[in-house]
Amino acid sequence: MSLNSRKNLIQKDHLNKHDIQKYEFKSMANLPPKTNPNGMSLETPNHPQEPLEKKAIENDLIDCLLKKTDELSSHLVKLQMQFEKAQEESKALIENAKNDGYKIGFKEGEEKMRNELTHSVNEEKNQLLHAITALDEKMKSSENHLTALEKELSAIAIDIAKEVILKEVEDNSQKVALALAEELLKNVLDATDIHLKVNPLDYPYLNERLQNASKIKLESNEAISKGGVMITSSNGSLDGNLMERFKTLKESVLENFKV
Repeated sequence: MSLNSRKNLIQKDHLNKHDIQKYEFKSMANLPPKTNPNGMSLETPNHPQEPLEKKAIENDLIDCLLKKTDELSSHLVKLQMQFEKAQEESKALIENAKNDGYKIGFKEGEEKMRNELTHSVNEEKNQLLHAITALDEKMKSSENHLTALEKELSAIAIDIAKEVILKEVEDNSQKVALALAEELLKNVLDATDIHLKVNPLDYPYLNERLQNASKIKLESNEAISKGGVMITSSNGSLDGNLMERFKTLKESVLENFKV
């Protein structure tokens, strides 16, 4: 039964028949302790404070442990961060060392290759210089040999030409004398007192066929060899002796081959 039901136990019609006063609650703490006839307190000693103190100590211990745990956790986190940082630094150092080693190795390799290439190029250069020197010596030797050969061939050619002309002179000396006279007279046509001396065997042929005969005094002279001529004029003399001309020509040709 609730408190509201209980206060209605006395009917309102009968309230005037009862003396009703308000009940006042008294605090148990304000009541004097009960005593026995010997004057000793009959109340049970109050011991709840011990558990409270124990609880407080436990709470303090828990708080201390939690604090230590937090400190340890924080310290572990710092250690973990330091460890990770150390790992990163170690990796960086290793990577740098690798890069430095690679650079050093690459530089050393590059230097080695450069030295080897330089050595190889120098060897090739020396071999090329030796080859050029040898080739130059060969060329000089060949040139000397060729010069000597040309000189010899020229002398032979002149001798052959001499034999051919001598043969031609033997067969047609008058024609040779005429051709030679006309060639030499071109140099003295502006001169005066021109004398042309020829071999007696060639005289009749030249006397008939020589141009500008009016300006030229044609003379027969046994001192002139067949096919040869001698011209004298106010400008000087021209020797058309074939043997002398061959001698001069041969000396001139051979002179060009002197080193």
